[in-house]
Amino acid sequence: MHTDELVADLNGPQREAVEHGEGPMLVVAGAGSGKTRVITRRVAHLIARGVPADGILAITFTNKAAGEMRERVAALVGEGRVLLSTFHAFCARVLRIDGAGVGLPRDFTIYDRDDQLGVVKDICKELGIDTQHVQPRALLATISRFKNDGIPPDEAEGRGGHGFEGAAGRVYARYEKALRECGAADFDDLLLLVAKLFAEQPAVLDRYQRRYRHVLIDEYQDTNLIQDRLARDIAKGHGNLCVTGDPDQSIYRWRGARIRNILEFQASYPTAKVVKLEQNYRSTNHILSAASGVIGHNRARLMGPLWSELGDGAKPVVLAAEDGEQEAAAVVSRVAELRRGGLSLTDMAVFYRTNALSRELERALRLANLPYEIVGTLEFYERKEVKDLLAYLRVLVNPLDAISFLRIVNTPTRGIGKTSLERLRAWALPQGLSPREAARRAGQCPDLPSAARGALAQLTALLDGLAATLGGPVDATFRAVVARTGFLDYLRDFGGQDGSERIDNVGELEAALVAYAAHAAEPSIAGFLQETALLSDVDGWKQGAERLTLMTLHAAKGLEFDAVFMVGMEEGLLPHARAFDAEEEIEEERRLAYVGMTRARRHLLLSFAGRRATFGTWAPTIPSRFLDEIPQEHVEHDDRRAWIAGLPRPGRLRVREERPRAPDPDDYLDAGAGADGDEGGEGARAVPRPGSTVRHAHFGQGVVVEVRGAGPSARITVRFEVFGDRQLVAEYARLQQVF
Repeated sequence: MHTDELVADLNGPQREAVEHGEGPMLVVAGAGSGKTRVITRRVAHLIARGVPADGILAITFTNKAAGEMRERVAALVGEGRVLLSTFHAFCARVLRIDGAGVGLPRDFTIYDRDDQLGVVKDICKELGIDTQHVQPRALLATISRFKNDGIPPDEAEGRGGHGFEGAAGRVYARYEKALRECGAADFDDLLLLVAKLFAEQPAVLDRYQRRYRHVLIDEYQDTNLIQDRLARDIAKGHGNLCVTGDPDQSIYRWRGARIRNILEFQASYPTAKVVKLEQNYRSTNHILSAASGVIGHNRARLMGPLWSELGDGAKPVVLAAEDGEQEAAAVVSRVAELRRGGLSLTDMAVFYRTNALSRELERALRLANLPYEIVGTLEFYERKEVKDLLAYLRVLVNPLDAISFLRIVNTPTRGIGKTSLERLRAWALPQGLSPREAARRAGQCPDLPSAARGALAQLTALLDGLAATLGGPVDATFRAVVARTGFLDYLRDFGGQDGSERIDNVGELEAALVAYAAHAAEPSIAGFLQETALLSDVDGWKQGAERLTLMTLHAAKGLEFDAVFMVGMEEGLLPHARAFDAEEEIEEERRLAYVGMTRARRHLLLSFAGRRATFGTWAPTIPSRFLDEIPQEHVEHDDRRAWIAGLPRPGRLRVREERPRAPDPDDYLDAGAGADGDEGGEGARAVPRPGSTVRHAHFGQGVVVEVRGAGPSARITVRFEVFGDRQLVAEYARLQQVF
């Protein structure tokens, strides 16, 4: 396609961004402003101007977005050699080629959360750490923090001590060693090991710099420290770094995203061209004005108000319900009404801040006989039968993968008992043997029963035979695994009531592998395993079936629907309670609300309940401050509450300055030692140690992940089972130790 054709249907700023030549550029792209179109047209424009397709590296944040961009570029220029990828997939690709420089084999395994927990639990057992008091999940969270803070294992281990930090340091050192022994990497490693590779081997970095002469980074506001460094490293020299994003949509601070990366881009690149995309092609103007009124209260911004040529449209509705049950019923009633008016369920979605809010919605939807789908619950690749078959494939590709071998050693049942495996492990460890190699030599293990030796010999022969199929078509290898293991018979005999559904999932997994082989340039079992390991919740979701979508606000990023319902717009939910102590946290919560609002094309409903039942106790709520930030000329109110003592009267919402309520000192737990063991003095409050299990009156049970400071003012981060991470002040937390 000619360059003029590539920009003919673009507006002025879009065209300016696409036609930019050499040098750095920042594209500040507002919600619904055609960002994907600009990126793909720019890639096509570079190719049309003579830039080699394989000299362009474009990075985005989900496989779904990367796939869409890949298809658009191919449609424009018929070119499939552009590397359009996620950061993690790109880094995995680099490590497949050059990972030996940082100690990884070519066919390394990417461990998911369950695999990582399995490693940590084994290490705790090996080190004699009581997992009832020191939770493996908390240890894993601390190890992740160590990695992202750049703290190496020897430094973490050197901190010593007998508390949680000391245990985390010891586990961290052994965890890294275990991953390398298994030829494995976790998600943090994919980024960190490439950064280490580039830092320690300049010749490797130089090769990537010379290959990729143009680097484009999408969703730049969501990059973390390592991702920003990788982008800058590859673009260093030629300086052709184009970043697109919007600070107003930065919502991943909790996983390391740094909004300052995009806010300070101009300071880092003073000669950078800056283009702002402010015309919205998605939403009507009342929706945009309502969302702009909210986000306008943030300080860290680069974008002005968005505008649209789609007309004013319907005003967003603020629905005030008496309780959560009435809120759910009202939302479902509105969904049914829009459906009767001709809007498909496929084009509607309900968003919430936490998954716990889905329960009452599900009940109301079932009562109304409306089909729905929850995005982000038990995903296909998390199902047991799917993970079992993937474990077989992983062992074939990477014989060192201990976690996968132990998963399949007795699946289907082979009569290899737990005691036999423990004896084999005790014999193999001093010799440095992997589980699969130990199984191969099981006949030499003196304490192993003859039946176990025979079963392990049969398993070894099975795996050797299956490994011989790896050079053929990927679907043939998969079918051989299913057939030779007797996996379908195993599911029929032991799958219980869900046996037929589990068998269907095996067929679905084969279909996924065939689909992968159809689009992969060089299909392989290793490539398929990598693709599945890097999937996100939204990657596995397909819009199309006639059903209502329910999802968290974080999962909604990048999507759009004709009608959006945002429930639970209350203080403590949105903004989340853990954000109350810091203004930057409130700003992130406001951005999350803004992201949700700007997913709506034609209809937007924001709802709150006057009271909610938490752990069996009714408690009044306070409407979210974000509702009061919406300009009143752009919103309508639907108040369905009866008067309840303590609730605001119907009428305009008004946020009180004293929100959130100052806690009553009588509510909280009395004296104890500080986080570092120091006495807090008279009247000090107890500060639990990291790793301990605690209970909160509102949030329920959780694990202490981190403690900063000591005494009454200590900041305690707790990972609650239902409500996720919360940051609490020791003096007011009222945490009870769970023994």
